[in-house]
Amino acid sequence: MKTAFPFILSFIAIVLSIVAICVSCPRSDMSFDYLGLITGVLGVLVTVLVGWNIYMIIDFKQEKEKLQQYFDEQKKEVRSVGNDVIVTFKNQISQSALLEKNIADVYSQLMGLNKTVPLSFYYLFHLLGAIVSASQAENYDACNIWLTEIQRTLTSPDQIVMPVSCKKHLIEALMQIHKSDSIHGLDEVVNLIAQINVIPDPIS
Repeated sequence: MKTAFPFILSFIAIVLSIVAICVSCPRSDMSFDYLGLITGVLGVLVTVLVGWNIYMIIDFKQEKEKLQQYFDEQKKEVRSVGNDVIVTFKNQISQSALLEKNIADVYSQLMGLNKTVPLSFYYLFHLLGAIVSASQAENYDACNIWLTEIQRTLTSPDQIVMPVSCKKHLIEALMQIHKSDSIHGLDEVVNLIAQINVIPDPIS
């Protein structure tokens, strides 16, 4: 509206000027034909107004396209966030299911139903998982305490036997620990787990 206001005032000024010329210089037999001048001025004004309308239409279309592009980008971002939330939720459900399965396996071991995987694997696997979470939270005191616990507990790793896949899970858990100068004893634990003996995975 502020941009169009000067054009409106200019148009009014031109119209008033033409009216003043018509009043002060009525048509006569003089060679000067003010009606032709008025017609020419009006033609110019009409041309300017038509051109201005065309410009405004083109500018409006460009702004509409930019606005549509902005809305499309916002929709993509919303969908991306929604997909991330869904993936995170599914991962949490999968982790919960894995935890329940591990607990069931522990009870199966205690009941004597499954002796393929030793209880030492479940102990190390979940304790390493706790260390991974603590390292991500930068709770290095907890990491050091639990790493020390593993060193004190795992005194004879060469006497432990577990399936290959179980040892692989332990190594993967070790790789997920966020290394820091504040964490002590991680290399010692890695060496201890490396000494664990393995057997082929059972055929299901």
